[in-house]
Amino acid sequence: MGYELVITERAEELLDGLVAYRMSGAGGEPAAAGFLDGVEQIYGCLEQDPLQFPASCDGYLAGKGYRAAAVPGPGGVVVFRVAGHTVIVLGFFCQAKDFRGRLLQ
Repeated sequence: MGYELVITERAEELLDGLVAYRMSGAGGEPAAAGFLDGVEQIYGCLEQDPLQFPASCDGYLAGKGYRAAAVPGPGGVVVFRVAGHTVIVLGFFCQAKDFRGRLLQ
């Protein structure tokens, strides 16, 4: 049984920002492409079984039902929640960043 994947506008903005950051960094286009490949892998996993990923490590977000999935490859985190058979992707973040404040903007 598959899940419907919904990407919020805020998540798209954050993803665009991370891709631009990777494009401008030392890794350039290959780093950005690797990151996007990792995001596509996570999308596939979320459509199949989003509950395989743990609750967010941030206690506040976990209490609100948010989960987090590590993006394979050059790193990053996808924050999402599950509502019925819908997975709502709320944001993309560098693993080193505190994402609670940016997510709740």
